[in-house]
Amino acid sequence: MHPLLERLAVPLVDAAAAAFLCILGATVGSFLNVVAHRGPRGESVVAGGSRCPACGSPVRWHDNVPVLGWLVLRGRCRDCRAPISPRYPLVEAAGFLIGAVAAVELLSGGGTLPAGRFDAGRTGIDVLLAHADWRFLLACAGHALLLVLLLAWSLAEADRVRVPAWCLAAAAGALAGIGCAAGGPTVEPGRAAGATAAAGATAAVILGAAVPNRWLRQALVLAGVAFGWQPLVTTVAVMPVAAVVRGMVAGGAGGPSCRDLLLAAAVQVLAWRWLDAVWAR
Repeated sequence: MHPLLERLAVPLVDAAAAAFLCILGATVGSFLNVVAHRGPRGESVVAGGSRCPACGSPVRWHDNVPVLGWLVLRGRCRDCRAPISPRYPLVEAAGFLIGAVAAVELLSGGGTLPAGRFDAGRTGIDVLLAHADWRFLLACAGHALLLVLLLAWSLAEADRVRVPAWCLAAAAGALAGIGCAAGGPTVEPGRAAGATAAAGATAAVILGAAVPNRWLRQALVLAGVAFGWQPLVTTVAVMPVAAVVRGMVAGGAGGPSCRDLLLAAAVQVLAWRWLDAVWAR
C-alpha cells in the first residue's frame, strides 16, 4: 500500500464510522417523527410508506432523506406544494447530533468518560473492534439510548401526548439493565451499578418534585437511572444554559423542557470527564 494511503486509512475508517453513526441517528429521528405523527392516530408505525399529511401523496425515496429531503423541497410537498413543518428536519437534525455524540464517545475510547472507568488508551474504530471492551460498548449504547429516549419524550411533550407509565417503566428498565451489564456509569467503579441507578432515580424524583411539567419529571427519572445522582445534578445545572442555546437556535421560551434536558445530557456525555473532575475537587 502507498505510504500516503497507509496514513489515511485509519482516519478514513474512523470518518466512515462517525458518518454511519450520524446517519443512523438522523434515521432514528426520522422514525420518531413517524411515531409521533401516527401513534396518536392509532396508525401503524411500520406498515406503509411516508405520505404528505396534506394530500396523502407518497413521499419519494429521494425526498425522504433526513434533513436534505426537506431542504431540497424547500419545506413543501412535491405534489400539492403544501408546507411541511420544519419540525421534521429539526428532529432529524437532533438525531444526527445524537449520532455525533455517540461517535465522539465511541471513537475516543472512553476519553470523554470519568478517568478510571474505560481508560485503556484505545482510540479508533479498528482498535475498538479488534480489542472490544464490551462493557465500554454497552455504556456507549446506554448513553445513546438515553438521548434517543429524551428526544422521544421531547416530542411527546411538544404534542402534549401523555406517556403511559408502562412506557416509562420499560425505558427505565432498559437503561438500568444496560447500566448494570456495563458496570454502571458511576465515577466510583466499586459502587454497585444497581445502587447507582436507584440513587439517580431517587435524586430525579426529588429534583422533579417542584416541576409542573410531567414529561420533564419522567425524563429526569430516565436521566437519573442512566447517569446516577451526581451526573444528574450536573446535567440539571447545565439545563438553563441549554435553554438559552435552544432559544437562540429554534426560538421559543417558557419553562424548562425535555429539549433542554436532552441538550444538557449531551453535554454531560461529551464533558463527563471534565465535569467529574469538578466534582472531585
